[in-house]
Amino acid sequence: MELRDRIIENASALFFRNGIKSMTMSDIAAETGISKRTLYEIFRDKDELLEACIKNHICKNDCEIAKIIEKDEDVIVTLMRFHSIQLSTRWSVGRSIINDLRRYHRDLYNTIEARQNEKILTFIPLFEKGVEQGLIRDDTPFEILLWLLNRQLRTLMDDEKIPSHRYSLTDCLGAMTLNFIRGMATPLGVKRIDELIEKEKEITKNK
Repeated sequence: MELRDRIIENASALFFRNGIKSMTMSDIAAETGISKRTLYEIFRDKDELLEACIKNHICKNDCEIAKIIEKDEDVIVTLMRFHSIQLSTRWSVGRSIINDLRRYHRDLYNTIEARQNEKILTFIPLFEKGVEQGLIRDDTPFEILLWLLNRQLRTLMDDEKIPSHRYSLTDCLGAMTLNFIRGMATPLGVKRIDELIEKEKEITKNK
């Protein structure tokens, strides 16, 4: 792995775990095992490094989504894969970095938001495929539901709106996305969801 990529990987882990404001270039250099001078030779400042980390994270996420969508399988299986990925990876990007982006890096935060608002529309062809398969209701207002889901996901990242002392973020996310999928599904689609959930429970129990 090239040094630049290694720096981005280590810095991303620190930013996503601890937030942006509390992390210094000295912390990142130490985590990577290089001098601060070497770090500054590759990245002008923490803002430039942060932007590279965010772009890298988005690129990886997009590639993962594309691979799942390209698979020739029923849409319920695809959506449940997304559900599992959300539960396993969503909180690698914690609240701290979202709050720091919102407060101290507003331009970058607004760019990310605008891109996500555009990106969610790419799921509509997938839902239309589900309609053809008889798994997704043909009266579903896809764009409205995607917009609502997007807003709900943002709400989960707000400490002031979610009683995190009572509900874990993973539980909230799981309930939200599963309800979203069930809400669009036909009776056949709901049956398929239940089958997949039971299968996952069996796999988990036998591990």
